[in-house]
Amino acid sequence: MSVTPALPVARTTTRGAGDRGPVRPASRKALSRSRRRGLLLVAPALLLLAVVFVAPLGVSVWMSLSSWPLLGEHTFIGLDNYTRLLHDPQVHRALLFTLQFALVITPVTVLVGLGLALLVEKRRRGVGLVRTAIFAPVAIGFASASYLFLALTNTATGVFGRALVDLGITETAVNWLLDPGLAMLLVVIVTVWKTAGFAMVALMNGLQSIGKDIEDAARVDGAGRLRLLLQIKLPMMRDSIAFALTFTAIGAFLTFDQFYILTGGAPNNSTITSVYRIYNTAFTQGQLGYAAAFSLVFLAFVLVVTATQLVLLRRGADS
Repeated sequence: MSVTPALPVARTTTRGAGDRGPVRPASRKALSRSRRRGLLLVAPALLLLAVVFVAPLGVSVWMSLSSWPLLGEHTFIGLDNYTRLLHDPQVHRALLFTLQFALVITPVTVLVGLGLALLVEKRRRGVGLVRTAIFAPVAIGFASASYLFLALTNTATGVFGRALVDLGITETAVNWLLDPGLAMLLVVIVTVWKTAGFAMVALMNGLQSIGKDIEDAARVDGAGRLRLLLQIKLPMMRDSIAFALTFTAIGAFLTFDQFYILTGGAPNNSTITSVYRIYNTAFTQGQLGYAAAFSLVFLAFVLVVTATQLVLLRRGADS
């Protein structure tokens, strides 16, 4: 009786999702090839970033460590420009005014944007035209918007300049730019008119992301419009609100055109923002090194304020 020898059975093993085992040489080559391809694809963007941001930032750092006049030779002076910034009252005043302006304009713009978003949220006849009209100022430069309002407030030909006279409130046309309060109000109006459309789009996106079933359920539970907005919609729009607040605040910190064109820093240089001060220091006073030092300090200031704002918003969302 002959016994047929048993054939060896091939052993099959199954790998778990996390157990990938050693990488074969062929797999290593494919992975390396994939990485090289990825680096080649992002190389143009990295080169553009280096040319547009990294290189100018490096030059600014070098300039900030030098006495660098607009015309003439520059000399290395170390941290003297930064020491000078600490004792410069004009720099302190510019930073404080910029912060105050941002604290005013940011919530006003976002609240106006929220009101506009609620107004044009629903689809109905003509709402697309209204959305376009509200967003159109965003495409206009701040310089153009400032000159537009400068013409509107002209005491001889402007609509706003003679509005109070035509209404019988005053006997003579009001010059908005001679009164510090009216000039500041005009800057706020220009800024809100120019940027509220962007906030509207950001917040409208958050509103439209809320499902209709959630609104219907809240209404069934007896929630009115105000309660629905405050307790349902706004908490679910935290990301959109944070986005609108952050970008509006950054824009407020970088304000320059409105004050340069409308107020010129008047009265008594009290309406000079940080960017305006950097411009005056560099191109009016010819101190490029000192202006570069101020610009780097201001960049750090904006980054700290923005990071603090994001942390507070996130903490509020987690609580």
